[in-house]
Amino acid sequence: MHSAIPLSFVLAVLFCLTGNGKAGMIDQDRNRLQQLQLQSRQTSDVNSQVRIAYEVIEIFDKYKGQGASDAAKEAQLNTQVNDFKSKTVIVDGVPAQGGVWAILGMVKSASDAVPDNVKQDAQNLLKSSSKALVEGLTNYLFNTVLTKFGLGK
Repeated sequence: MHSAIPLSFVLAVLFCLTGNGKAGMIDQDRNRLQQLQLQSRQTSDVNSQVRIAYEVIEIFDKYKGQGASDAAKEAQLNTQVNDFKSKTVIVDGVPAQGGVWAILGMVKSASDAVPDNVKQDAQNLLKSSSKALVEGLTNYLFNTVLTKFGLGK
């Protein structure tokens, strides 16, 4: 009987530590998502927007499939993520040169003579698609997945 009390105490402490560790990680992810969502709304830099989108995608990948109440919405978002990833190329955390052109399905000519307005349109398209993806993923995570853990917005 004497050994059962210390053993149960140790088990209770271990249980509390492991439970708080997971809740702490989820809370950190929620806080980071809020920061990323705010940064996404405020930035006008294409490279920053793409980096933000990839960080949100990483968090989305961590929580997808964990008891989400809307499997159809998650599948739709997963398709959008895969489409976004296939059209943007990241090298060492920075969008590669020419990654914008893949979105438009353009190939630079040998003379590299792409009009400035076309370049600007491509950057605007990438920025707006990144922002839309970030908004969709963060809203989904806040309203569906993280709410399951009691940590929604």
